[in-house]
Amino acid sequence: MKENNLLDKINKLSLPAVILIASIILGGFFYASQVNKQRFIERQQQIKTETELAKELKEQQAKEEAELALNTCRANAQEKYHKRWHNECKAQGELTNKCIDIKELSYDEYLTKYELTDEEYKKQRSITDPSKIAGLLDYFERQDNECSCRLAIDPYVNLFNKGLADDKAECLRRYPQK
Repeated sequence: MKENNLLDKINKLSLPAVILIASIILGGFFYASQVNKQRFIERQQQIKTETELAKELKEQQAKEEAELALNTCRANAQEKYHKRWHNECKAQGELTNKCIDIKELSYDEYLTKYELTDEEYKKQRSITDPSKIAGLLDYFERQDNECSCRLAIDPYVNLFNKGLADDKAECLRRYPQK
């Protein structure tokens, strides 16, 4: 009887034990699937954020490149305008040979042609700053300040100004800004 009694107790306890063990196993699987699901969602959000950041960076770079291209185009238009003006002043004999050289030679080429050192150039121009950049800056300022002329012939002036306006308009057409 003791054996039967023991078997009855085991039978009565086995069903709850099986249910308890199955619940623990199923709970573990459910927990693991929820953790995996949460990780997947977080990873998707991270990928979305990285994609958005990459897109914003790409848009910013494109904007900066377009702005640089526009500024370069405008600078080229301005340089073309100054060259037209210079060439006309030169053709009309309004410029000295030295001014022609200042406009057409680099700073180093100018120093070489006139057999000057940087120090000698700065001494001639009363520049006290010892750096080479001071002479170079003075040289470029001379191009527009000392070596320009006034063209009295209106058709040229109007033509040059129209050319500059047209070139700048073309820059805006080629490199529109958003």
